[in-house]
Amino acid sequence: MSEERGLRVPILSDVLGVSIEPGKLFAGVYEPSTQWLSFILTIASELLRANHIVAIVTLTTPPSQIRKTLAKAIPNLEEHQAAKRFTIIDWYTWMTGGKSTERRSVETLGLSQFNIQDSKYQREDSPIYDFLGADNLSTFLKYNDERSFMQWLDKTVARMRELRGVRLYGFVKGFHSEAFYANLEAVSDGVIELGLRERKGTLENVFRFKSVKTKKHPTAWRTLRMKEDGLLELRR
Repeated sequence: MSEERGLRVPILSDVLGVSIEPGKLFAGVYEPSTQWLSFILTIASELLRANHIVAIVTLTTPPSQIRKTLAKAIPNLEEHQAAKRFTIIDWYTWMTGGKSTERRSVETLGLSQFNIQDSKYQREDSPIYDFLGADNLSTFLKYNDERSFMQWLDKTVARMRELRGVRLYGFVKGFHSEAFYANLEAVSDGVIELGLRERKGTLENVFRFKSVKTKKHPTAWRTLRMKEDGLLELRR
């Protein structure tokens, strides 16, 4: 990781103390009741304010909800979208039986057909993003078996290695097999965990780095505080 070449990713870089090199993939493994969506939107909002190019892949969240949350922190969100600095990649709407109005969307998560659409996206849009966050890639496993998905993930990560951006993919804790999580950790450059901890009678969102390859890193749990705008901040 290099301060000169890397992207300073909010929260992650704050804890690691360094920027993150292009082409790196971090997997987030989170408990279902934690604020994972707020976590990736917090990172996205700060990077947008710095005029970086950002995309959010949504599988379990309506695009309108993502815009509503981000617009509280980024009043000129529409300007970012018009300038193609912000993109919602809609993998959600097809599950409702509707047709997406987003510039990037899919018609199915069944990998046999999804791969055709995804290959076009990988060639055209994917190389431009400084940061891409996904809310819940575990959704794929409702429509595909683990082996097929792991093969797709392996190929996707291999293609990403030469890209400019940093990726942060979310997976639900306890939803997959031990072999799946082992493969996820093997292909990722780092794994972060989001959980809940009771403190003084209340539950707090906490996160930590479980692993970061080739980098000495802290592993202590850090507390995240929810702000009025629905985003998070790292408790100092």
